Amino acid sequence: MLSKLKPTRRAADELSASASASASASASDAVAGAQRVLILSADVGEGHAAAARALARQLEESDQDVQVSVIDGLAAMGRLLQPVVEDGYRVQLKFIPWTYTLVYWMLERVAPIRWLARRMLCLFGARPLARTIAAHDPDVVVSTYPAVTVVLARLRRRGVIDCPTVATITDLTGLFFWAQPGIDVHLVMYGESLQPVERIAGEGSARLVSPLISADFLAPRCPLDSRRALGLPEQGRMVIVSGGGWGVGDVTGAVHELTRVPDVSSIVCLAGRNDQLRERLERDFACEPRVYVYGFTDEMPRLLAAADVLVHSTGGVTCLEAGAAGTPVVSYGLPVGHARLNTRAMGDLGLLRLANDVQELRTHVRASFAEDPPQSLVSAAARPAGEQPTSEAPALRRAPAAAELVLDPPRRVQPIPTWRLRLVAFATYATLLLGVSTWMMSTDEVAALAVKAFHMQPLTHVPTASRAVGVIVRTPRGAETFVAGQLAAAGIHVSFADGGKAPPHTTIAGVRRHGDELLPAIVDSGTILRWVKARGTLRGQAHALGLHRGFYFLQPRGGLSLGQLVLAHTIGAKPVAGALRLSAAGAPPQRRLRAGEVLVVTLDGSAASVRGLERIVSVAGAEGLSPAPLGSLTRA
Repeated sequence: MLSKLKPTRRAADELSASASASASASASDAVAGAQRVLILSADVGEGHAAAARALARQLEESDQDVQVSVIDGLAAMGRLLQPVVEDGYRVQLKFIPWTYTLVYWMLERVAPIRWLARRMLCLFGARPLARTIAAHDPDVVVSTYPAVTVVLARLRRRGVIDCPTVATITDLTGLFFWAQPGIDVHLVMYGESLQPVERIAGEGSARLVSPLISADFLAPRCPLDSRRALGLPEQGRMVIVSGGGWGVGDVTGAVHELTRVPDVSSIVCLAGRNDQLRERLERDFACEPRVYVYGFTDEMPRLLAAADVLVHSTGGVTCLEAGAAGTPVVSYGLPVGHARLNTRAMGDLGLLRLANDVQELRTHVRASFAEDPPQSLVSAAARPAGEQPTSEAPALRRAPAAAELVLDPPRRVQPIPTWRLRLVAFATYATLLLGVSTWMMSTDEVAALAVKAFHMQPLTHVPTASRAVGVIVRTPRGAETFVAGQLAAAGIHVSFADGGKAPPHTTIAGVRRHGDELLPAIVDSGTILRWVKARGTLRGQAHALGLHRGFYFLQPRGGLSLGQLVLAHTIGAKPVAGALRLSAAGAPPQRRLRAGEVLVVTLDGSAASVRGLERIVSVAGAEGLSPAPLGSLTRA
């Protein structure tokens, strides 16, 4: 087994060293009257860089005077985004591909996640990208990568960029990121993408063009001559197994399966820039003379012309290149994220065969041997949806070249007026401030900090010389008089906490007649705006009970929110938490009680619950402590 070709330079090197270097070259080499086109690509998969190279070549070979600059758009968006997007994507596909499926599903299905992703891209990338574009001073800006397109569209809609913007779309799916309302024209490779793009970006925002692939794939080549030039066997079937530019997917599994097909005389493995995969393939198939391992190579036009079938993991531009060469495509090995959806969509259109496992892979490869190549991917991609190609006018020839639209782009996008942007910004900040304020006023955690900062600790213990404990009884509304009578018969007097509303005069008179008192209370409603009514609730109860500034009230079991605490403080109300909160139906206190402690006991209003309270009082009595209403304890 031989390694036939060495890897070429990285795509990023083929584009440009950096945005600043390109800007300097643009300023020094500018030709008077030349139309300046800036192409923003990305080193995230080979397809985006290949589309950028193909477009640049079309522009340079056009009849017009054009100056083309191709730079890494992700690098232009700042040092933070580039490693996050590129390295994160690469790590996901190589080691934990299922996470990419999850992320892609959330971006496609969960609108808030998609909105947040766009906002983060624009937050970190908008200003650096705007500076880079301004340094090049282009007449047209083209993006070949969706994440860059998102930021470019925002700059265009906000009027930061005045020149027309263009975006290329080489996939059938994932258009929620590919298509953006701030792009003047989207260059789509598939007729089926026209309507979905216009639904997202607006009417007239999409134009069908010939696929952005190198002209080398369109040149007629003799398969036999191509095999001879590559040093491959001239007889038998040849299969290419590709993992894309990054060498991802089940390349090894595909090669293992294809070595069992007798008709196959040569299997060319394309490991891309994945050196570990290339070394592993060379090691695993060292004794298999039919297997040839390549790294990243610029011999793809000749390889596709020589091959009978391409087995590809990632889909995208490589499938378009194979279709241009007339090579049937079988998709296998990376059914995750947009690759899964894109290859399925292409399979539904009859542009490739989709293999879900190695058995289907073998079946589809042999089926490709047995019949004529399927309809050209390039022809189908360039044909409007629902239209059939004719022999007199092939679809490929009818679709205009991308360069034609880039050199004469429409100015479709109308920048958003400044007043509207300011209004939206004000409304956004106001909504954010209101939301944060509401959360702060509604949460117990912030209230706990305020309690410590302003020394507003709820009452749990009353300093007193008497051997008494304060007892506050929570009963259902309307049961206070009955319970007070039962307790008075046993010689027990307590404070009753109302149910959060001003008690009727009959209840107040009945409770006081038995020697007890009523205490205002706040009931935790569990709603986020529960604190809004705290002031009115307490004032209403205090007024009914004849209480003045400085009165005590029972706080909810879960504590007060910051809003409740602040509003209560404005009318001089003091919260009571209690040292112990007990249920009359539950167990008695599990520790010794101390004089001056405040006990909060919950009753259901029944005679059984009254007996439970009496048991609690007897425990206190055994320790020499007597029950007392909170008012008498604080006065003492």
